[in-house]
Amino acid sequence: MQYLLGKSQNTSLTPTEQNELWRYVVAEKPEAKDVTFETVMTLGLIIVGAYLLEVILKVSSG
Repeated sequence: MQYLLGKSQNTSLTPTEQNELWRYVVAEKPEAKDVTFETVMTLGLIIVGAYLLEVILKVSSG
């Protein structure tokens, strides 16, 4: 998911990549199955951001 979101910031995703990203986001947030792709991108960024924050907090707490 991180790779696809990063790639989407620089180039357009292929339809296959868009579907893959959609599946990842819907797996985390099932209510996202009926939203626009732009909303899926936003939700994906939030999910990845929360994951990275969790990793940073775990590392810093030792």
